[in-house]
Amino acid sequence: MSISDYNEEEIEEMSAIELAHILLEEENQPYEYGSLMNRIAKLKGMAVEETKNRQTKLFTSMNLDGRFVHLGENHWGLRGWYPLDQSDEDLSTTVKSEDTKKNQDASDEFEEDFDDDFEDIEDELDELSQEENAEDEEKTKPLDGFDSEDVEETEDDDSY
Repeated sequence: MSISDYNEEEIEEMSAIELAHILLEEENQPYEYGSLMNRIAKLKGMAVEETKNRQTKLFTSMNLDGRFVHLGENHWGLRGWYPLDQSDEDLSTTVKSEDTKKNQDASDEFEEDFDDDFEDIEDELDELSQEENAEDEEKTKPLDGFDSEDVEETEDDDSY
């Protein structure tokens, strides 16, 4: 059923989630969330303040409602449009803009640099640990001219 088949009173009584479903079904293509919310607000005659207050509720409802699927880049579609075996992760890459691809390339470069920096830090920590172990061994070596047994006897002997 199309949105034009409903009168103003029916639209006013309808929930935003039902309107979202009807609009997506009618358009048969993904909607950017802001555009979808604006279209619903216009249909229901909501004031700007009321629209802002209801945005989060609709977003949460769409996340919880099994009929909707988030496609990435803040675009939403209907679950029925996609095969059942396609995961949400696969679907989230359905909508990608050129800016996102550029950002992803930059992100990949950052991750490579981060991994290199992390390996350098690990190497430095290993070196410091080895140096500390060598210093600890040096401290626990018996002094020249003293046996470790002599040191223990002296400690046990209370006569001065």
